[in-house]
Amino acid sequence: MKRTYTLWKRVKHELIWLLVGLALGAIVVGGVVWQINRHDSNSHTPAAQTVKKDQETLTIKSLTKEKQVVLVNLGMSEVFNEEKSSQLFGKNIVGTNRKKFMQATFDAKLGINGKDVDIESNGKNSYVITVPKFIFIGYNNPNFKLLDEHNGVFSSFTSDISETDMINKVLNDKSKQKYVEKYDGLLKQSTKDFYRELAHSIDPDAKLSFKFSNE
Repeated sequence: MKRTYTLWKRVKHELIWLLVGLALGAIVVGGVVWQINRHDSNSHTPAAQTVKKDQETLTIKSLTKEKQVVLVNLGMSEVFNEEKSSQLFGKNIVGTNRKKFMQATFDAKLGINGKDVDIESNGKNSYVITVPKFIFIGYNNPNFKLLDEHNGVFSSFTSDISETDMINKVLNDKSKQKYVEKYDGLLKQSTKDFYRELAHSIDPDAKLSFKFSNE
């Protein structure tokens, strides 16, 4: 009888330790699973946000140009003239007039300063581009030719007309601004085409809206 009691006591003791071990194991496993689920739930949304933020940053960086951006190349050809006469008491003296006609041809470059363009994210895949004033960037292949000149009978009393001065007037600040204003519509359309093509090469779903300085 004593032996049977001892055996039962031993089995009971081992059973208790087995139950304790199972309980501790369940607690450890549950803790590991909870940590994994917590990590997944905490990291899922920030990861998506990071990808979105990186995409926006990449798009804006790709659209930003630090240098002058040529948006329109124009082949210009103009005929212009200048006339002068000797004067007496503030009035032109008949027959002393000189007049020259010249033709100017050159390739004009119109565009913007890229560093002055402002680009902001305006929601999912949407960007607002604020465009600065259009400028005359430069020109290539200039060619100036004297077409004709008319001189009065007494034109020798009048100093010659400087062709260099005539050429300089064609490309002075006032004339450059005239070209910019004349092709304002073409510049705006070229701006939209340029930035949309650039944006869609990075993000095909990008939507752009534009604000121009003269609107």
